[in-house]
Amino acid sequence: MIFHYQYDGQPAGVRLERQPDGSYRATIGDRVYSVRAQPLNDGGWLLALDDRRVVVYGAAAGGARFLSLDGLDYTLAVPEKRGASRKRAAGGGDLTAQMPGQVMAVLVDEGQTVERGQTLVVLEAMKMEIRVSAPGNGRVKSLLVRQGDVVERGQRLLEIE
Repeated sequence: MIFHYQYDGQPAGVRLERQPDGSYRATIGDRVYSVRAQPLNDGGWLLALDDRRVVVYGAAAGGARFLSLDGLDYTLAVPEKRGASRKRAAGGGDLTAQMPGQVMAVLVDEGQTVERGQTLVVLEAMKMEIRVSAPGNGRVKSLLVRQGDVVERGQRLLEIE
């Protein structure tokens, strides 16, 4: 799963991969950590990051995620909404996630020609499958997500021209 955020105005992503032993492999930028998480009675989490232990508390409000990590505070922003989820002139524009979820499949490639109604991306949200379809005929200008990514409501998925 990949989580996309902005920190200090810069894109920040966290890739989590569950390991067979129940731990996670976390990639943040070019750094890779082995992570184990244990819930605490007060709502926080005890994280074992490689050989270091840290206590983390988190909260969310709107498009912001607030973290307190060993007494240091961080604010992460969900990437800003851009574009619309439906048809623009000539069927072009950005397609966005209508709710938070995970990208289960990306069914097109950049540069591929698509037809109105063609399924482009499949999301899973709240155990429902959501098909994101082309609003009109066009060409995939850019893909902004990959299979396994976790997306927020309003996050851009791809751009059609």
